[in-house]
Amino acid sequence: MNTFDEILNSILKSIEDNPSVDIDEVIAQKMSEMGISEESKKTLSETNSYLEAYDEMYAKLQAAKAEGDTRREWVQEELLSIADRHHLSEEQKEKLFSDITSACDNSLKTTISKGE
Repeated sequence: MNTFDEILNSILKSIEDNPSVDIDEVIAQKMSEMGISEESKKTLSETNSYLEAYDEMYAKLQAAKAEGDTRREWVQEELLSIADRHHLSEEQKEKLFSDITSACDNSLKTTISKGE
């Protein structure tokens, strides 16, 4: 039985060797070749979704930067969009942004104190 890493590496290698190939087709082919369980199929499908979402967000960030926006401005716009989609009140938005800012500040302080 192949490990998840082996399966993922095989899929990524296939995509790297032929960048124009449809990712879903590669995944289906590899799953068939390897006799992958339903649980593993689900994990691969979720991983593919995360990769696609990352790629989409990265493209949006690059487009915003090309238009002169900073990363911070882009993140703020994305967070506002998410808050609006979830119909958050102004108070809820302020709390969300305050919590995120605090988490980022704490993370930065931890990173700086560890010298990473």
